[in-house]
Amino acid sequence: MCSPSPLPAAASRSALAIASLPPAGIPIARKVLVEQPRPPHSVLAAYGVADPQPLAGGQGDAFRAGPIVLKPAGEPAQAEWLATTLDGLDAGAGLRIVRPVRSLTGRWVVDGWAAWEWVPGQHRTGQWEAVLDVSERFHRRVAGVPWSPALVASHRWARADRVAWGELAADLPEVARPLLDRRQPVDLACQLIHGDLGGNVLFHDSLPPAVIDVSPYWRPPDYADAIVVADAVAWHGAGDELVDWLLRRQGEQLLLRAVLFRIAVDHREAAAFRRVIARLDA
Repeated sequence: MCSPSPLPAAASRSALAIASLPPAGIPIARKVLVEQPRPPHSVLAAYGVADPQPLAGGQGDAFRAGPIVLKPAGEPAQAEWLATTLDGLDAGAGLRIVRPVRSLTGRWVVDGWAAWEWVPGQHRTGQWEAVLDVSERFHRRVAGVPWSPALVASHRWARADRVAWGELAADLPEVARPLLDRRQPVDLACQLIHGDLGGNVLFHDSLPPAVIDVSPYWRPPDYADAIVVADAVAWHGAGDELVDWLLRRQGEQLLLRAVLFRIAVDHREAAAFRRVIARLDA
């Protein structure tokens, strides 16, 4: 088993335990239909842009302003590390990887906001084979990125990931509890992965596919594929054959963790993932 690292000194396991995970409520792993804070004037001035327009998808907190996309940085140390990492990355031929944008004074994060280049392209629901091909190429490109303490985050998705991997306790819905007992140690090498690729690959008629909105975790790259497949079936209507293909390719252990991850983020997602759980039980 590979872990992102020991928990930060300021956050013990008890402090990040059951009570810190989100209760049943809005399905936060998908689009949030509530108004999000807009980038303040200080951030717009820092990047030399104006008139930010909200973008659909994700958490509803991204805004396009001219050639850039502004998003809350979440945890600034991780945002700065990720920007530095992707800024120095060679995407190579056949793949585009979103680039960070510095402020006019050279900063990656300003007043809690980070900027990324606007990437042309569209989501194409149902193109899961193509998305998984992009996943393989992306993870080959980032395989040499060294581990960083910035990967040890405390946001709800990071906590849910640790629940999925047995590094943090949580009280999950009944339908998910048998999956906890089925976990076995996984002897796979870990590296930087994108933990939310399913909705973050863009296709273009005349440009290579693009990877955007990188969600960094330190896990085996096949885990990223398992999350793509679980999300595709639960949220996008993909057929059960996609799950069966993944199980033949890598067994059940990473898919178990992918389902646990999504349910640990928000317990209400358990209903959406019943089909995936049923294929695991078949």
